[in-house]
Amino acid sequence: MMGETASIDRIAFRLFGGYFARRKAKYESLREELIKAKLYVPVEEWLAKAVLYSIIAAVCVAIVYLVMKYIIIAMLLKDEFLFGSMDAAIIMGGILVSFFSTYFGFYSYPRLKSWERRGKIDRALPYAIGYISSMASIGVIPYEIFKKLSEAEDTYGEVSIEMKQVVRDVRLLGFDFLTALKNLATLTPSTKMRAFLQGAITTALSGGEMGSYFIKISEEYMKDRRLEYESFIEALGLYAEFYVVGLVVAPLLLVLVLSIMCFLGGASLELLGAIVYILIPLGTAGFIVLIGLSSLD
Repeated sequence: MMGETASIDRIAFRLFGGYFARRKAKYESLREELIKAKLYVPVEEWLAKAVLYSIIAAVCVAIVYLVMKYIIIAMLLKDEFLFGSMDAAIIMGGILVSFFSTYFGFYSYPRLKSWERRGKIDRALPYAIGYISSMASIGVIPYEIFKKLSEAEDTYGEVSIEMKQVVRDVRLLGFDFLTALKNLATLTPSTKMRAFLQGAITTALSGGEMGSYFIKISEEYMKDRRLEYESFIEALGLYAEFYVVGLVVAPLLLVLVLSIMCFLGGASLELLGAIVYILIPLGTAGFIVLIGLSSLD
């Protein structure tokens, strides 16, 4: 399966890679998003794949429409299979929608992936900085702290993945530690991590102790994290009140009133069924999604 995907990618690059390579400067923002999303693919190769897969999607839509029409009309209804102007319009519309939606999906995926990584980094960063400050308080040098943090991916997740770039730049590419921090500050999708790294760089360049900076910034980040949890708990309380009123009390009253009206012949069972089987389940699912999106973990 991986081999087939690789062959398709090579075909895409041969067909369209040259076009996008000549216009690489126009897609600088997409290149940055690919790097932030840890998708190590040249921008011209990514866009070539986007075009080829968009064409494949458009062709598949046209084929599926024709096959479905043939099955329904010629085989099931036993009627003559005809291709008219309406079919051409439908197929053309389907081709355009599928092509542009697939291309837009490819173009937007790095940004969405970068946004997802940013959230994970921001959630783990206060605890990672706490680890950094505890190591700094016992005199471990900053590079060794970042190296140890890069090895704790099971605990600190995306933060550790980011720190692996610092270790790679120092050990394999030969950069000094501060330059490696600057590189990470430029490429990380998290504004909080960028601020933390820039503060560490400024502290080092101004002659300050990075260990003292780590301890101070850890206290600030943990304080902010506690405030975020307090706000989240308050929001949960508000959500709970809306849920009880909007999806427990109000539907029960409606069900009670409609049951009486149905018994008296003044209401239909369809409305009662819509409340019980559609409104309440969809409303509950909506609240679950809302709480999941608002969660800090």
